[in-house]
Amino acid sequence: MLSCGLSNETSVFRMAKHQVEPVAGVIHSYAHNKIAFEFAPQGNKKVVVFVAGLMDGLMTVPYLPHLAIALSKVGYSLIQIEITSSHIGWGTGSLSRDSNEIAQLVNYLRSETGGAREIIGLMGHSTGCQNTIHYLTRQPRNDTKKFSPIDFGILQAPVSDRFAAAQNMSEEEMEESLEVARKMIQEKRHKEIMPSKYTNRFFGVPINAYRWNSLMAIRGDDDFFSPDLDQTDFDSTFGKLDKPLLVLYSGADEFVAKEIDKEELMQKWKTSAGSNWSPHSKVVKGALHNIGPGSTPDAEQDAIDSVIMFISDLST
Repeated sequence: MLSCGLSNETSVFRMAKHQVEPVAGVIHSYAHNKIAFEFAPQGNKKVVVFVAGLMDGLMTVPYLPHLAIALSKVGYSLIQIEITSSHIGWGTGSLSRDSNEIAQLVNYLRSETGGAREIIGLMGHSTGCQNTIHYLTRQPRNDTKKFSPIDFGILQAPVSDRFAAAQNMSEEEMEESLEVARKMIQEKRHKEIMPSKYTNRFFGVPINAYRWNSLMAIRGDDDFFSPDLDQTDFDSTFGKLDKPLLVLYSGADEFVAKEIDKEELMQKWKTSAGSNWSPHSKVVKGALHNIGPGSTPDAEQDAIDSVIMFISDLST
């Protein structure tokens, strides 16, 4: 935790405009220039580490304060990690870099300095879901400095960024952008930023050729959840799980085309995940992408209740 005394005091962050109350908690400095925020009440030996999605950072996902309160009642703390990819940093990053930084936090939390936490789960929102699957199935296990085992995973709003981008780009534009990205990668210019004519169609932030291809190409490094993938693809991700997994798909997700059959897609993931799939997984009716304003009144509580039931089952 920060040496300036925040470990023993309450730190306060202002919420987004639609939320009035400040949020109390503790800031952890888990690595050089990297922080994580533990919601009050803090200090439980069991922890859910929350990884947000593209453009998100601390406190931008509205249901977290309520989730923290619910988790505290079953003996868990909620900690949101800030990684280099937070806010607009994702455009020049990768899932591997994210996983390495998540591992830094996990190692810190298991240390005495970090509270000697005993149970740690990873909960991803949006592209944070890719981080969760990547950490559980693709992060190299042979380097303990870059990997520390976790106990379970939770996915909230696991959407396809490729399909989401396709709502704002024609097939021709998408293919053209991928041709540009592939050429840059072949020329070893993978870290260079894509032309703005493409990036302006997807959040308008700097995105390098590697990350564009990772997000937009079929079976790119970020392409875990697309509806047009086959069962073999899901076997290579969900099928490699060795920890329990809860999946909460937002029923009214604005980044998912209405013609996508969410229940059918979830069934494919369930088939690959097998016994690691939680029976509490569901399509959360009326939930927007981040279960924020505009969702039906009971959507947030439905999602939180599912998380608590899943976690409670782990200790039985």
